[in-house]
Amino acid sequence: MLPRVGSTVTETSTQLRVDVWADIVCPWCYVGESRLEKAASALDGVNVTIVPHAFELDPNHSHPEKVLDMLARKYGRTPDEVVQMESRVASLAVEEGLPYTSDRVTTNTFDAHRLIAAAAQEGLALKTLRALQSGHFSGELDLSDSEALVRTVTSVGLNEERAREVLAGDEFADAVREDQALARQLGVTGVPFTVVANRYAIPGAGALEHYEKVLRTALEN
Repeated sequence: MLPRVGSTVTETSTQLRVDVWADIVCPWCYVGESRLEKAASALDGVNVTIVPHAFELDPNHSHPEKVLDMLARKYGRTPDEVVQMESRVASLAVEEGLPYTSDRVTTNTFDAHRLIAAAAQEGLALKTLRALQSGHFSGELDLSDSEALVRTVTSVGLNEERAREVLAGDEFADAVREDQALARQLGVTGVPFTVVANRYAIPGAGALEHYEKVLRTALEN
């Protein structure tokens, strides 16, 4: 059973909760979430609450690294091969109207996930996740730069002093670990991983039509 979250749904609307496990530096999460949001917005009279959950693809990543260098190291591929790998998801991001460059830096995402958890207390978790993703994939945000993180999260409404306070300590570390522990309990091995209405699972980045179908199925049942 997934944890409950507070609802802002009006009495006249239908509620639908969607839980999404994602990592900020995961390009397939970036694309998948865009499709999910489009599918949700197409539902008339339905208030869809998308709840982000933390998932680290590489929790041991200890230093900033160019993404193409990371891919070559991780998968043992040549520079040309990793460029081809990136070009596929880059084209999908462009189709979604999302900023995307392969000239970006990837790094450990634990602190950024802590900020998303802090933002959740203000109802800003999804906006914060999307802002961090957009900054990362546009190449404008270095996730290892605390000042850049603060600027990004405050741009979507998180209090600047609060953001600095979170980064200076270890608040929400347990929340991030609990999200990842729940993912393991659910058998999640990769992201994005989406659960609709605590019942229907969508592993990976689905097509827009697939998200729409599952959302409508959940409503019908």
